[in-house]
Amino acid sequence: MQPQRYHTLDELRGLAVAAMVCYHALFLWGFEFGLQPWARWFTAAMPVQPFIAGTFIFLCGISCRFSRSNTKRGLILAGIAMGVTAVTFSLRLFGMQLEILFGVLHFLAAAILLFALLRRVLDKLPAWLQLACFGVLFVVARMVMPMLPHTRSLVLFIVGVPSTAWFTADYFPLLPWVFLFLAGTAVGLWRERFPEWLAKPRCRPLAWLGRRAIWVYLAHQPVLMGLILLWQFIMERG
Repeated sequence: MQPQRYHTLDELRGLAVAAMVCYHALFLWGFEFGLQPWARWFTAAMPVQPFIAGTFIFLCGISCRFSRSNTKRGLILAGIAMGVTAVTFSLRLFGMQLEILFGVLHFLAAAILLFALLRRVLDKLPAWLQLACFGVLFVVARMVMPMLPHTRSLVLFIVGVPSTAWFTADYFPLLPWVFLFLAGTAVGLWRERFPEWLAKPRCRPLAWLGRRAIWVYLAHQPVLMGLILLWQFIMERG
């Protein structure tokens, strides 16, 4: 009997979420609150960030093959992403430039809806062919997109064309990341042949984080900022 849950995938997602929280903590402490040692650590950690995000995006693509309704899932995520945009723009009132125009939640919502639209076409192609094509396209787009002339168009900025006219604190354009996401959906086609060891739980805290990734993402920034403000208050009073 095929297992209902592949705990290893949850654990990998949880590991990516934990790494993301640490990465954002370094950014907030280092740049928004001007603590230089943290800023240096954040700079040192920057090369790791694409691997953290890439793991999360790839696993999300795999998970789409287990979803009952990707359209519903994508629309709910899009609504949450718009709420994040509204909240982050309101932070300008407190002198913080952390607005998110097209971050990871916006990207995932768009990618999930795109997959829901293309699924019938993709299902006609062998999984190995999809994985090979999307893998190559991801590498090529990741090299080419930063070399394109800058644009003032918000739509092209969301697609992945560089721009100095738009700012977003969290930026995951459609290109190249959608190809990595679709590579994940291709791997998900092999779900009935996943090895049995993927179903065995090994680290329950990470699995717990992985199953609640969206809520951790929404909560971690306010919690981090609250902890930092409390720390500064204690230090000033001390």
